[in-house]
Amino acid sequence: MATRYAVRSFCTTLIALFAIGFLATSCKKNGGTDVVDPRDQYQGVYTGNYRSTLYINNTLPAGDPEVGTVQVTVSKAQEANQVTLDMLFNGATKQTLTAELTNDTFTIVNKTSEPLAFGGKTYDAQYVAQGQFVVKEKTFTLNTTAETVQLGVTLTKRGDVTGTMK
Repeated sequence: MATRYAVRSFCTTLIALFAIGFLATSCKKNGGTDVVDPRDQYQGVYTGNYRSTLYINNTLPAGDPEVGTVQVTVSKAQEANQVTLDMLFNGATKQTLTAELTNDTFTIVNKTSEPLAFGGKTYDAQYVAQGQFVVKEKTFTLNTTAETVQLGVTLTKRGDVTGTMK
């Protein structure tokens, strides 16, 4: 009879240890090293080109497009879903933009206007920009639009920036 209680006690202890072990290993661990910041895959230096064209009433180019080279350094911003784009145009002109990420696409959030020069005058134009990272190809694109209406005429400056990670 004592053997019967000893076996039952041993079986109960074994089942309890098994249950504790199962629960301990099946729970999700918080704060472990397997947490990966999705922005890490976009960080780096991209080199490429830009093109900017001014249009009258969205169809008629108002001169030759401005073209050149660009170097873009992508780094993490303070907000968890944002990156910073430090851009250097033609090795001389700098611009820093903050982009809010949605998966591999982004929208510029820290710039809403841009000066637009036309006919010897400068106008304040509404600015919007979106882009996309292509991780497999290590590339990114940025498309910008600055637009204003002056005396019934729509002036639109469209820009495209492309780059490949070094």
